[in-house]
Amino acid sequence: MKNLIYVFGLVSILGVSLSTPSCMSKKLEQVEPELCDTVTVTYESHIKDIIDDSCAYAGCHDGAGGIGPGNYTSYGGLNSDINSGSFKERVIDQKDDSSLGMPPNQSAWPQSLKDDLTEDELELMRCWINANYPEN
Repeated sequence: MKNLIYVFGLVSILGVSLSTPSCMSKKLEQVEPELCDTVTVTYESHIKDIIDDSCAYAGCHDGAGGIGPGNYTSYGGLNSDINSGSFKERVIDQKDDSSLGMPPNQSAWPQSLKDDLTEDELELMRCWINANYPEN
């Protein structure tokens, strides 16, 4: 009987140890570096294309009297909204608000225009803003 209890205890311990993953067997999770740590985001290299596709098109922030105030066709045209904080507020802070966030809900606009920036575009914007809006 003693041997049976000993064998049962040994099998139980062995079963638990085999079913529990070992710390040594776990692979270390690969932590992706933050985009802002690996890429220098500037207006000229990344942001201009996003703004041209999402903000500075005909009828909006094109400087030709569209519905969007300001002329976003150049870095200089963004300065007043950058300095006032309204650029960050509208593009990042209010991005989920369909009436205040930029780009706005395009339901009344041509289908070719998008309602939202992609996650990659938003991440580039965040990097650019956090780096204090470098031009080049």
